[in-house]
Amino acid sequence: MPRGVRPSGLLPPERRLKDTMSSYHVTMSLEFWKDMGRLPPPVAPRAIRTAERMIEDPWAAELHPEKIRQAESGVHSCQVDEAYRIIWKHVKPNDVVLCLVDKHDEAYRRAARKAFTLQDGVVRVADITEVGAKPREREDNIFGWFRRGKAGPGALFVGYRDQELLGLGVPPEVLDNVRALEDVDQLPLIERLLPPDVYDRLLSIALGVVDRPVVPDQQLQQSLERLGGGDELHRFVDSDEFKRALSGTLEEWMLFLAPDQRQLVARPYAGPARIKGVAGSGKTVIAIHRARHLARQALPRRRKVLFLTYGNRLPGVMHYLLQHLAGEGAPELGAVECLTVHQWCYRFLRQHGQRPVMDEKGEATGAALDDAIADALLRQPGLRLWSRPSSFFSDEMRYAIKGRAVASLEEYLTLERTGRGTPLQETERRAMYAVYEGYQRTLQARGLWDYDDYVLAALQLVEGGQGPTEYSAAVVDEIQDLTEAVMRLVRGIVPHGPDDLFLVGDGLQRIYPGGYALSRLTIDITGRGTILRKNYRNTQEILRAAHAVMVGQSLDDMDEAGSDIPEPEFSVRTGEVPILRRFASPEQELQWVGTKIAELKTQRGYKDRDFALLYRWRRPYYDLIARQPASVGAVVELERDAATYFGPGLKHTTFHSAKGLEFKVVFVVGASDGQFVPKDDWTLQAEELADYLARERRLLYVAMTRARDLLFLTCSRGQPSRFLDRVPKEYLRRE
Repeated sequence: MPRGVRPSGLLPPERRLKDTMSSYHVTMSLEFWKDMGRLPPPVAPRAIRTAERMIEDPWAAELHPEKIRQAESGVHSCQVDEAYRIIWKHVKPNDVVLCLVDKHDEAYRRAARKAFTLQDGVVRVADITEVGAKPREREDNIFGWFRRGKAGPGALFVGYRDQELLGLGVPPEVLDNVRALEDVDQLPLIERLLPPDVYDRLLSIALGVVDRPVVPDQQLQQSLERLGGGDELHRFVDSDEFKRALSGTLEEWMLFLAPDQRQLVARPYAGPARIKGVAGSGKTVIAIHRARHLARQALPRRRKVLFLTYGNRLPGVMHYLLQHLAGEGAPELGAVECLTVHQWCYRFLRQHGQRPVMDEKGEATGAALDDAIADALLRQPGLRLWSRPSSFFSDEMRYAIKGRAVASLEEYLTLERTGRGTPLQETERRAMYAVYEGYQRTLQARGLWDYDDYVLAALQLVEGGQGPTEYSAAVVDEIQDLTEAVMRLVRGIVPHGPDDLFLVGDGLQRIYPGGYALSRLTIDITGRGTILRKNYRNTQEILRAAHAVMVGQSLDDMDEAGSDIPEPEFSVRTGEVPILRRFASPEQELQWVGTKIAELKTQRGYKDRDFALLYRWRRPYYDLIARQPASVGAVVELERDAATYFGPGLKHTTFHSAKGLEFKVVFVVGASDGQFVPKDDWTLQAEELADYLARERRLLYVAMTRARDLLFLTCSRGQPSRFLDRVPKEYLRRE
């Protein structure tokens, strides 16, 4: 039996009592998760079986539970096989924290250094050298030797500097041996190397060993329960979730939220709350966890949680991830509806006897707009308004008139057109409203709707007292791209109360014209707003390049129009500097991309599904990608079906459709100035042109920040995008 270990038969009576599975709450550390991934193939299944048995009864005799004397109170081991041990801590009364798994001797050495601490109320499992462990009555400058980069010490003399040990008479050539000692029982192993008086001196000192930070179990248990874990810790909701994690079916990011993220998931709010933050800060991940948390609260009340987003590809992805997190068939899945705004409106209108008919190809609605413009021009000729392209009229209706739920000409004449660029004079506004009315008359005569009509019709029902009654909360993602009318609708769908609205968005990623202020919509988030500055997705090199694109810009943040771009806390992950390459044609761009993908697959082990090709405009890249040779790999366009994102194959889509997604390796193709990024529009002038270019700049930023590990940008037929001019050469390698 290993020295310093108490056999299971000698455990206190209360610890020998078997308990039911439901009485134990299991928490896993990120270190344990990584250890499991490194186990040899024959050992891994046995470790999984051991862990599953532990959640039934960690004191089961066949697990040979042993208290580790040299570790802090409550730390034990369980036997995986003759060589491997799981190290865990019992946090009274009924929390089990899985710390690590390793070969016997190394597991015990690592366990001896573990200390459970509370930092700002969050549980952390740290090395005792990191948390300030010190020898009794010896507090001053005790870690200088460690911070100078010496090898990691054993636990026995962890608090002593080299000079102190040498001052005790330790010969310099024996210093490393003394440093390696884990506990007092190992000291006799080097007795022959030491003068007798030095050995006796070290022995008397060693009997004091190390003062560890001691946190009462009650405080640890309360923190684990309140936050659902801690710093790189995840407290499982139930045994099913834990077993899925052991089998590798849960994504790592789903388990180990950062403490600041996890607090937002479980935090109770007195009313609407808003989360904003830099790209890659985990906003959508938090939203998914929050939806599940709210759904578990809604179930006993027979209520539902509505998860809304704008992009039509995201609901399928969100539902897939939520199902992955909760487990197939989990009760809370039935309490969450993942939909786009327009999907919800369509279903709601059908429930109320209305049957919206869309012009899917847009030919009829386009013709209706052209006719409305022509009719208004005849009545009010000579206006500067008529020099604008039809897209201006379409956007003005979508984001100003319908987007603000304008009900009359009088209301439109006084409307503050935030985010619409060039102001309109009164005569121009009257003419614009005449275009809108003519357009609507034509659609109604033909029995057609557009997507904005869905929102307005649903809003009229909800604000008229015919709203739904089944929702207790809504989680709304990408709120920066929603209109004021949509947010009014959301506010009307969910009754006012605690934890009613959880809003997620980032003004820096707003890619549609228009804007609104939450404060005007009776959505008061005072004291309930949080900004996340730390990036977890991108490498530091990718984030620096993307952020440089946005330096000097301002943003409309739904309540802080014109606010400065927030400075991110750059990622702790590092990698390669993004690359920009120029070619003579789009065909050459795609040829190089194919060659690079083959190289990365061969040399670095990337899979087809790890790559994404993103383009601002479908032409010509959509057709060129479709014609890629089979040797490059299967090519998949991202669609509403989540399988196109999570399944096999190289991915490709537009900048717009990539929002909210991420990929290991991203190729941004067509970053050519004037043609694609941005595409020059000579019909725009002054403020309207500035607003258009600002949105195009944000689109490029969105595309660049989709990359987790590697980012490549290509261009042809001219110069690289002007948006890249301000990126320093140390952040972007130009080839």
